[in-house]
Amino acid sequence: MMTTAEADRSWIFLDHTADIRMEVHGKTMEGLFSNAARGLTSLLASQCTGDADTEIAVNLKGGDYEEVLVDWLREILFQNQARDFVLLEPHITRLSETGIEARLNGRPVQPGDERPDREVKGVTYHGLSIEATDDGYRARIVFDI
Repeated sequence: MMTTAEADRSWIFLDHTADIRMEVHGKTMEGLFSNAARGLTSLLASQCTGDADTEIAVNLKGGDYEEVLVDWLREILFQNQARDFVLLEPHITRLSETGIEARLNGRPVQPGDERPDREVKGVTYHGLSIEATDDGYRARIVFDI
């Protein structure tokens, strides 16, 4: 049974045989990308709170929205793994089929942060889809664990 807090999220995790599959919703494409970032962050460091004291500029190019989404999430994963960075709030300033410009506001991982039981190793193209819905957009994406 889904709790009220889970029902209020803009992403859910779906059954998958070996990896983690996420479905994300957004009223706009920017909202979809922001919610995808928050969903990934919930896998990387759950229960993270506090104030952002670090800002990372992101400028990525791609050939279509799917490619930009994968690159966006890979960048967030890279910042977490390579720099122990926890995303608290994404700020997208420009998004198109050919790229994204954004700021990742967050902070370094702290000793009290809960780390996940499973490590996310990568963001894949397997089963990737972005589609328009009556309420905006929906994406499905698989994370390699």
